[in-house]
Amino acid sequence: MTHTDPSAVDALLGAAPHGRRRHSLSLLLLALVIVAVAVLLGRFVYGAASPYYTAPIERGGITPILSLRGILQGDGEVTLVAAQDGTVVGVPDPGEARVRAGEDLVTMDTAAMDRALDADIAAQSLGEATLAHAQGVLREAQVRFDRYQGVWRRSAGRVPSLNEMENARADVARAELDLVQAQTRREAAMQQVAHDRVARANAVVRAPFAGFLVACRVTVGQIVHAGQPLCTVASHPERLIIAAPISGRDRLGAGTEAHVLIDGLTDQEYSARLLRITAAPDGGKAVFALVPPVDASHAHRPYPGLGATVQVVLPEHTGVLLVPNAALAFSLHRDRGAEPPGVYLARDDDTPRRVAVAVGASDGRRSEVMSSALQPGDQVVIGWRAGDKR
Repeated sequence: MTHTDPSAVDALLGAAPHGRRRHSLSLLLLALVIVAVAVLLGRFVYGAASPYYTAPIERGGITPILSLRGILQGDGEVTLVAAQDGTVVGVPDPGEARVRAGEDLVTMDTAAMDRALDADIAAQSLGEATLAHAQGVLREAQVRFDRYQGVWRRSAGRVPSLNEMENARADVARAELDLVQAQTRREAAMQQVAHDRVARANAVVRAPFAGFLVACRVTVGQIVHAGQPLCTVASHPERLIIAAPISGRDRLGAGTEAHVLIDGLTDQEYSARLLRITAAPDGGKAVFALVPPVDASHAHRPYPGLGATVQVVLPEHTGVLLVPNAALAFSLHRDRGAEPPGVYLARDDDTPRRVAVAVGASDGRRSEVMSSALQPGDQVVIGWRAGDKR
């Protein structure tokens, strides 16, 4: 009995290849339909992908952190300024730390001052000589006029002549005027010499007390002007304070504890205590006394001139609306200008609506906001999705 291969029969009839192709095509179409249905269902349920990241508005409590920026200063710190214009020719040794009372710190070029002083001393000497000569001329004129008057009385007015008497009187008046002018010139010369001596003395800026050199802001060859800061010295630089601007609405009491972050010394923990608040029209300054850790090494010890951030934990606010700080920072516009505080409410049509808010306390991550247009659960925009800035 002869067996026939089925594949040979299918090949003879031409049926098998067409059947397999139709089966494969059906599977492909079914897969496409499933994908399309899934996409449509996703769009129906979730909507189109938003170009924004959002976060919900919450109602809850927040522990505000007041952050203030200031500069470390030594206790008893004084900044010395230039008393006059000049060119710096001498500054302290960079390695010098301790200074003595009266020690030279910054020296100005005095060549021109010395020349002016010499010239004015010479002018004073000439003025004194001129004054002495005028005094002698006046004495002689007065003696001659007195003698003329005596002779005129004894001669019953016959001698000397009237013209001689008037000339003698005029000589006295002229000598008196010359004397006044000589005195004025001599006094002006003396005042100029005194001014030159003061300027010469001011050319050297000295330490007002024994202490430590905190910083010098000038270099040799630099031209400085009157009132320009030169050097800062402190009586006790190891006792550091931080003076930070503070607004009038920030209420802090003496003794308030604070955490301090010092620029460049972030590996150390520092604390501070509020000493006082100095009043000023712009809100004043809060002065904190730094409490450095006892185990701080000398190399990592804070010193005057470093920037510092003072963080004060304030009483908790409860039952307030809270948004991420990113929502307050987000803007649809590249140039925000003087845009008032606000957040963007997310909407279904991907066109967020901006709502102006009053911003309250912040803990560094979230902020308290106040607006009648916001409710807990509303979604606020906190940023663009990657690569999507329509």
